[in-house]
Amino acid sequence: MKRPLRYIRQHLSLRLGLIITLIIAVAFTLLLNVLFERCRHFIQRAAIDHASQLLDNTAERITGIMDETELVTNFMARTVPSHLVPDSLLAYSRRGVEDYDFLTGLAISMEPYFFPEMGRYYSAYSLRGPDSITTVREGPFEYFDAVWYKTPRSLGTSCWTDAFDDYNEGTLSSPDIMTSYCCPMRDAEGRYLGSITASLTLKWLSASVSALQPYPNSSAIMIGRDGTYLVHPDTAKLFHETIFSDAAPESRSDIETLGRAMLAGHSGMVETKVDGRDAFIFYRPLERTGWSIAIVCPESDVFARYYRVLAIVWTVIGIGLLLLLIVCYQIVRRAIHPLRRLDYEAQRIAEGHFDTDLTESPRQDSIGRLQNSFISMQQSLATSVNDIRSVNAELEQRNEELTRAYQLQLDTNREKAAFIQKMYHEIRTPLNIIGGFTQVLTASLPDLPAEEVADITGRIAESATDIARLAKDLDQAAKM
Repeated sequence: MKRPLRYIRQHLSLRLGLIITLIIAVAFTLLLNVLFERCRHFIQRAAIDHASQLLDNTAERITGIMDETELVTNFMARTVPSHLVPDSLLAYSRRGVEDYDFLTGLAISMEPYFFPEMGRYYSAYSLRGPDSITTVREGPFEYFDAVWYKTPRSLGTSCWTDAFDDYNEGTLSSPDIMTSYCCPMRDAEGRYLGSITASLTLKWLSASVSALQPYPNSSAIMIGRDGTYLVHPDTAKLFHETIFSDAAPESRSDIETLGRAMLAGHSGMVETKVDGRDAFIFYRPLERTGWSIAIVCPESDVFARYYRVLAIVWTVIGIGLLLLLIVCYQIVRRAIHPLRRLDYEAQRIAEGHFDTDLTESPRQDSIGRLQNSFISMQQSLATSVNDIRSVNAELEQRNEELTRAYQLQLDTNREKAAFIQKMYHEIRTPLNIIGGFTQVLTASLPDLPAEEVADITGRIAESATDIARLAKDLDQAAKM
């Protein structure tokens, strides 16, 4: 890690290129963040509109079938009381299922003992099977307690029932979950005669709702009046769990709010977690039923194209910034090449190479002027260095001469000292002779023979001559 940082610190062009690229990258990042946030908002708005449109279309399709079911049932409720004959009721029931292929079953159920000869129960029921339609007289079983019979009787008006299990052992029944539109029949005086019940299999509704798939991994649900799942991707939860009991702990609050809004008949969108993933849930009610449908769209699906575009854009930006770094590096490198040259020449001057030939720059900008000023400075410095070298050479020569003179003086002093030492010994000998003979003469002159006195005086004279000679040599040495 230290080597790249050191390399960057040592290369001005790379450092300037990185700074320029970083500034541009920051500016682009800020700008693109604003643009992408706007794009995300638009995509989210488009997803809401798309899902809402699908919900509306599906609701309209389901409502259209339910409207037609209501129209057929209401028409029969007005027509059948004019033909209250057991066989006619069977014919009406079968014809209704034959003529309207969206109906799974049609029951015309009369009040207890309406036909005395038929007993307590009479209900003409036709059920669509895989290949044919079966028409029977239901009973005997207490259909009076069935939700599709007692609900319109107690309310006194037509209504849609919640989904119910139609299976009754020993009777004609569908293995599928059903929902029914129940319409009361009355005579001209308004007395309650019975009810006509048109049934739709929940499979049809489930197929219509499950077809709501605006995105690859989206799913659809439908809940009843109490929040029970009527349609769900996981069939094990149908009629066994509610939207409130199925909520995960991390999203329970959001799901409970969603469930209450759906049961209240509201439309809208919530953003929460489903199966641990962020998701958008779009919902709207089915009119007149008390049911509500919703589409669960994972956020990753809603913004899949956005994320792909984002990845492509950032990849292109990354490549662009890399190319920009290379271009900036080359431009800056060319721009500061004279500076690098000056740096190199300054190092050579620091190493003592003052005589390097430099070419003047033709550039008129600051770098060109700096380069030419550096050349002038280098030339002035070279001249000054040459002058200093000449002075140093002259000083060295004089120092050598002084050294030789000083050495000569030392040699002369040594010779003088040796000469004086020699003179001292040479003078001392005749002086000792003169001194010795002087003592002899002083002490024994009367007793000495004339020849010996002459010899002594001769030697004293000889020694005096030697001393005179030595004195003359000393005088000459002093003059030198």
